[in-house]
Amino acid sequence: MGAVRFAVVIFWSLTAVAALSACGGDDERSAQERLSIEFMAGFRAQANLPFVAVYVAQAQGFFDDAGLDVTIRHATEGEHIRLLLSGDVDVTTQPASELLQRRADPGAPLVAVALFGQRGDLGYAVLEESGIETPRDFAGKTVGFKVVVQAEFLALLSAYGLGVDDVELVPVGFNPVVLTEGQVDVYPVFLSNEPDTLTRVIGAPVRVFEAADVGVPTLGVTYVVSEEFLEDATKREALRRFLAATMRAFEFALADPDAAIEATRAFIPEDADLEHERFILTTELGNALSPLTTENGVGWFTLAQFQALHDLLLAFGGIEQAIAVEEAIDRSILEETDGN
Repeated sequence: MGAVRFAVVIFWSLTAVAALSACGGDDERSAQERLSIEFMAGFRAQANLPFVAVYVAQAQGFFDDAGLDVTIRHATEGEHIRLLLSGDVDVTTQPASELLQRRADPGAPLVAVALFGQRGDLGYAVLEESGIETPRDFAGKTVGFKVVVQAEFLALLSAYGLGVDDVELVPVGFNPVVLTEGQVDVYPVFLSNEPDTLTRVIGAPVRVFEAADVGVPTLGVTYVVSEEFLEDATKREALRRFLAATMRAFEFALADPDAAIEATRAFIPEDADLEHERFILTTELGNALSPLTTENGVGWFTLAQFQALHDLLLAFGGIEQAIAVEEAIDRSILEETDGN
C-alpha cells in the first residue's frame, strides 16, 4: 500500500473512531440528562407510605441521585385521577380495587406500576365492649358503609355464611364517632388511621376485623400512570428513575421510620399529631411487606394478585363486567430499576 493511501486510511479510521467516541459521549450525556416528573398524592399530606416514599426520596437526595426533578402536589378534592388523565400530572396514587373499577367503568386507561399495600387498607371496627368476637357476630347488627358497600365486606360476610340480608346497612360517611355514639355496631375503618383515632384520640378501644384474615384477596394503594404516559420513551425513563428513588426511600423508611417521619414534617401542618402520623406509617409499612416482597423487592406485584382481586370484585358486584387485568398493570418499569 502506498504511503499516501496508507495515510488516508489511517486518517479516516481515526475520524471514525473519534465520531463513535463522540456518539458514545452524547449517549452517556443523554443518559445522565436531568428529567422531570409531576407527582400528585391522592390525598392531603400525611404519612401514608406512598407519600412518604416521595417525601424521603426528596429529603435524602435520592431523586437528585437519579437525575430527576420531582414536583410534589397533593389532591384536595379527589382531582388527581382527572389531572393524570389530562396529562397535567404524571404519577398519582390509587387503591388497586378503585383502579380496576375505573378501568371497568368508565374505561379509564389507568395502569398500576408499583404496589404498596400487599393487603387491603380497609377493616371493620367494633367496640371492644360490644361482645362481637368474630364477623359471624355481625348478624342482626347495624353496619356502616362510607360511600358504597365494599365487595370485600360482602366476601367477608360470605366467609361466615352471612349475606346482606343478615345485617342492617347504614351510610355513615367519614366520621368514626358514630361508632362510639352507638349509631352503628360496626364501622368501616381505614386501617392506617381510624383505629388510632378511635382508641387513642377518642378513647374508645376497638377490635378490628379484616377480610384478608379469612383469605379474601385484597390489595392496597398503587402508583398509577396513564397508558399514554407509558407510550413516551422519555417519560418511561423518568418513571424508571422515580421508581428507583421511591423504592430506595421505601427501604429507607423501613430501616429508619423516625427519619421518614422527619421528612414528612416538611409537608404536614406544624401542629400535626406526630404520634398519629407514626401509627399511619407503621401500619402501612407492615401491610406493604409479604413473602413476595421479601423475594423480589418492595413494590412488587403479580398478575395473579390483581386477577384474584378482579374476580372478587366481579363476584360481589364491585364491577359489572370483566376486564383484561393484564392491561391494567405494568411491572416492566419496576423490573428495570434493578435497585438503580
